[in-house]
Amino acid sequence: MWLDGDLVHIEDLVLHDAGADIRAPTHELTLAARLLRLRRIVERQDHDWVFSRAGLLALAGRAGQTRSSEDETPFTPEPADAILDDEADETSREDDLLAEIDAIAERAQKLAESAVSAAGRSTVSNIGAVRQNDLDILLRDPDHDETRLLNSWHRVVEDTRALPPVLGAAILLDAWLVLDPLERRTELGRLIASAALRKSMTPNHLPLVAVGLRQSKFRWRRSDPVQTRLSMLLTGLEVGALETMEQMNRLHFARERMMRQCQNCRRNSKLPQFVDLFVAHPFVSIPLARKKLKVTAAAVDRMLEQLGPALPRELTGRGRYRAWGVL
Repeated sequence: MWLDGDLVHIEDLVLHDAGADIRAPTHELTLAARLLRLRRIVERQDHDWVFSRAGLLALAGRAGQTRSSEDETPFTPEPADAILDDEADETSREDDLLAEIDAIAERAQKLAESAVSAAGRSTVSNIGAVRQNDLDILLRDPDHDETRLLNSWHRVVEDTRALPPVLGAAILLDAWLVLDPLERRTELGRLIASAALRKSMTPNHLPLVAVGLRQSKFRWRRSDPVQTRLSMLLTGLEVGALETMEQMNRLHFARERMMRQCQNCRRNSKLPQFVDLFVAHPFVSIPLARKKLKVTAAAVDRMLEQLGPALPRELTGRGRYRAWGVL
């Protein structure tokens, strides 16, 4: 979200994900929750599904828009000259698009000023369909050839299979940002790069690609040469790997600090298991601890007191329905 210019507090996202909001969710928080769901979907699915056309459309929220088997055409890579010719015609297409937008705006104004009789319900529905078509044209580029761009991006996927995993992930992300096969879905490119790294580099988790790109001092720009763009992305991946190690160290030190409070506890005490809950979950509440440890609420209160200064930060800031977490 930060890369796109939006800020969301991690505490608000954790509480919203657990259904324990302390304030009304904002638009940015709703988008962040949607991105979190997409990340979990990518984590649950295998590598081939994420890179398939059906998987990409499902991640974009258009799962039912895959083509039928009768209309399906085999993938044939396009020559590089064709792609360059399309880029050369971009200026003329932009002029045509601006003229078309002006015509749409004028037509919409005429529709708004026209009087519709109460008996002509069919006319009202037709006007609504026209307005919906005009809105689709305003929101989507009519010259955006999604099939061709997806085929071009899949050609890049095939070309990167023999490359080192980190370099291949950077090339896949750069190609996604340049081609933009699914309009205005740049966040999917970062998730796909994470999925590519998970296959051969980090099989147990999705790397923090977006966090590394945000903390890097470089920013991706389409106007830069491809070598500069790839160097920036590789630097971001390196920063993300270092950030992952720092997060692991934070969890390790937090667990050690809490485990020191368990040295004098009884052998059958569940305080060590309570400590492990803070490492495994970003959000730990009294009902969650009761369910996981099968103890009473009073026992959870005693364990919270036993942790003392090692107790993780309280997230809700209220007297009831409190929660703690290592964030």
